[in-house]
Amino acid sequence: MFAQDQLSPLTAQAEAMIARGDGRQLMLLPDWWRVISVESFSDRIRNTPTTMANAAKVRCPSLYMRGDQMPAAYPAEAFAERAGAPCEVRILPNCDHFYTGRESDVANQVALWLKQTCKLDQS
Repeated sequence: MFAQDQLSPLTAQAEAMIARGDGRQLMLLPDWWRVISVESFSDRIRNTPTTMANAAKVRCPSLYMRGDQMPAAYPAEAFAERAGAPCEVRILPNCDHFYTGRESDVANQVALWLKQTCKLDQS
């Protein structure tokens, strides 16, 4: 997701830079406000496990929250379908990727989910 539709050209660029010894140089990624080193980019491409591929390995209950303003590609529902244990998806209305202005709601929902899921003493 962090390379968007530029994955192939960015990967080729990174490989060429590493081959000529420029792996510590910084590179920009589409629509990111941060930079990443070429070596880090390459490492993420090769070694970061995919969330979806690992969903079935999750053996504990999960809460997957996202805002309704997040891109459709955000895989909350697909993760829940593949999860190896119960996974509840909660979609927060009028909410962006950073939960801006919804931080208290997020905290309350997580706390409630933990109480219900772990059957914590409510006293």
